[in-house]
Amino acid sequence: MKELNFLVKGSAADPYEVSFVLDGNNLSAFCTCLAGINGQYCKHRLGILKGETKGIVSDNNSDATVVASWLPGTDIEQALKGVSDAEKSHATDRASLSAAKKHLARVMRN
Repeated sequence: MKELNFLVKGSAADPYEVSFVLDGNNLSAFCTCLAGINGQYCKHRLGILKGETKGIVSDNNSDATVVASWLPGTDIEQALKGVSDAEKSHATDRASLSAAKKHLARVMRN
């Protein structure tokens, strides 16, 4: 089992604690921000999973690349792909909706 912990600047006065635990192919990620505590989407965990160091205030920001290297083959990798796919689909749907509304507005002016 491997574990890495970070302190990350957030909206609170004190930094959030972000932890990652790799046990075989099981990767767990925890954050003390409100979203993380409530089991919701948390940008602090996601940033580190992507290897980003922005916001890390602990002296181990280079360990973000280590966490990112743990991602392949985990269920979190698959879940992140699902989010990415849904975001792409959402962007396409928004563009289609905007075009349809513009077309409707043009048709109504005739």
